[in-house]
Amino acid sequence: MRFAFFLALAALLAAGALVIAAESGGQATLSPRGQSSLSPSARQGGRFRLSPLVVSVYATAGDVLRYLAPPDGVERVAPLLKRLQVSRVFLEGRRGDEYVPPATLAAVRDRLTRLGIATSGGIATVPGKTFGVRQQGKLGWLNWEAEQTRAGVAQFFSENAPVFDQLIVDDFYCTADTSEASQQARGSRSWAQYRQDLLVSLIEPLMVRPAQAPRPGARLIIKYPQWYDRFHLFGYDPARMSVPFEQVWVGTEVRNPETQRMGFVQPTQGYVNFRWLASVIGDKVRGAWFDHIECTAQNFLDQAYQSVLAGARELTLFHLGDIVQEHPGDALFAAALPELRDLAAKVRGRAPRGIACYKPPSSDADDNLYLADYLAMLGLPIVPAARYPADARVAILGAQAAADPGLLDKLRRHLATGATLVLTPALVRRLGAPAEALSGVRVSADPEPGVTAELGAHKLATPVELDLGVSAAASLTRIAAADRRVPWLTSRRAGGGQVLVWNLRTFSEQDYEEVGEVLLPPKKRGLPDLPQHLADELRRVLLAPLGVRLSAPTRVALYLFDNDACLYNFLDRPVRLRLDGKSLDLGPNRLLWLGP
Repeated sequence: MRFAFFLALAALLAAGALVIAAESGGQATLSPRGQSSLSPSARQGGRFRLSPLVVSVYATAGDVLRYLAPPDGVERVAPLLKRLQVSRVFLEGRRGDEYVPPATLAAVRDRLTRLGIATSGGIATVPGKTFGVRQQGKLGWLNWEAEQTRAGVAQFFSENAPVFDQLIVDDFYCTADTSEASQQARGSRSWAQYRQDLLVSLIEPLMVRPAQAPRPGARLIIKYPQWYDRFHLFGYDPARMSVPFEQVWVGTEVRNPETQRMGFVQPTQGYVNFRWLASVIGDKVRGAWFDHIECTAQNFLDQAYQSVLAGARELTLFHLGDIVQEHPGDALFAAALPELRDLAAKVRGRAPRGIACYKPPSSDADDNLYLADYLAMLGLPIVPAARYPADARVAILGAQAAADPGLLDKLRRHLATGATLVLTPALVRRLGAPAEALSGVRVSADPEPGVTAELGAHKLATPVELDLGVSAAASLTRIAAADRRVPWLTSRRAGGGQVLVWNLRTFSEQDYEEVGEVLLPPKKRGLPDLPQHLADELRRVLLAPLGVRLSAPTRVALYLFDNDACLYNFLDRPVRLRLDGKSLDLGPNRLLWLGP
């Protein structure tokens, strides 16, 4: 039996599925190269134990030069990596003008290997004074039409593939360039379509072929950022772009939701982004990547839990410099690792269930940008879907769904199965008269942004955004914005199912322009601050088709997996809630998994 195990292990090693390394403490560990991964305590009682979760760290080019390249650098950093149970370090060779020669990378790689830590390479494709050509646009991205940019990127891959058998592309493979060269190349295409076509076309000549020429079989990873509702505008096309890459990493770096610098991002956005990309790409989606920027210790830890709940098998911490500075979130993360690994084991192989939220790839959001993040903060078990969720008992469809040319027919067929479909005014507006007839709601020709401080009988401490250009018969209105005389939630039987219109508004392009933001949520929104009795009323309607009942404050998130449920409290205070009639206590910033 033992002989058969080692034969199987040898086969995995030969296939590149696992790497065995020894920690500085002398205990063997296995770090990931394929679908499997092992914990830092992988060998117990003479047996190797597969783990569903491993930890890696990304070292920027500056980090490599500052902390790892000095003669005693690796040894000085090693205790910090060991505390976080790091089994791999990504060693970046280029970030604009920050450059690490391949010989230096190889030396650092070898010293880490002797300590039992695996390595991969990396690049951040950003411009410098001597690298690439900066785009004409607001952000510090590259002009990919420029020959200097293309030559520099190709050179990186040809230089670094001999050092590493795996290389990751950080989330700057995008562009907003409007230079004359880009305008000419664009032709009659939209900026979004042109940028997507351009970046997809450059992966083979600039990355794959230069990497595989010196190292046949070199493997590449692409990392996507977290701003999923704006991907297409700046060239990201996950469905086509991911094809040449072996694996995909997902940005779950939501940071601090109370600060504007990095956007007022809801802490559920990392979960939504990961799950949505997995629905686009499939099993290639493996790792989650988050950072310390603007994070409190708890913000940092929240990112880890949301990543694991979404299905991440590897957590990549950005970046080594923050770990050397001993950000307070690292200690919380280290203490939580046993629970995070246990959570990963429970999530692994289970498809989430709940309320589908349909967003086709490359879809415009109108004034429903990042809507799914806010819905998840209301305790709704959101399941992002890139394909029409025909089997879902409940589905919420924002303006993004209008990118599906066959949407109306799919809605009618779905209703015939008895489904509950929730539309936003922005989607009704996009679909026009047929959607108005289906829902019994009329919308103005253009959005009329507004706020309300009174919903039904509920006075709101924080006003909630809505569209004032919505009207419906009183008989269809379940909840109204009393101070604005506008329906907030309507309901109508249709085709054997039920159509609701929920008057939700998050952001539009105008909101971005008003504050100068480009990528992330530009303003605070009132939806996560709904009073509990109103949130409970909403959940009674939306969760009923699932046979689930939840009474809880907002900012307590619900996740459903098969017959199990998980609750995560984003509040800094304990809460008492009821799930399916059972009273539960949930501590501040705590997770609770419930099985049958």
